[in-house]
Amino acid sequence: MKKSSIVLVTIIAFLAVGGMIIAWSAYQKGGQPPGQLRIKKFTDDNFQQEVVEASRTRPIVVDFYAEWCYPCSLLDHTLKEVAQDLEGRVVIGKVDTDRNLIARQFGIKRIPAVFIIRNGEIKTAFYGVVPKEKLLEALKEFGA
Repeated sequence: MKKSSIVLVTIIAFLAVGGMIIAWSAYQKGGQPPGQLRIKKFTDDNFQQEVVEASRTRPIVVDFYAEWCYPCSLLDHTLKEVAQDLEGRVVIGKVDTDRNLIARQFGIKRIPAVFIIRNGEIKTAFYGVVPKEKLLEALKEFGA
């Protein structure tokens, strides 16, 4: 191969990789997959307003989890599907038990723990990986 051909191929490859990096960056900023934007992050700071107060208008699903918890990561897919199925009728969010003290107030000793809160009260709780149908059935009972 001639030196000019090698330079041309290198420039084309460089531009292609750069284009893919720019496209990926744009996707990460605004093009998140549908269920992703529907799952909120609840913290000690926003829990009262985002969960307790908001539960007066619709059911709130709170998933107490930890990053290192494998069953918690298995539950993520189910929560995203439920959020998509019941969009606008239910709020689903997660509380990281390693970073938020609110989990202690709820007496969380094992995770994942999923609570359905309505009108400021815990209506039901599930521990472990919960089937989608079971969550949908419980949410229907509480007005979703």
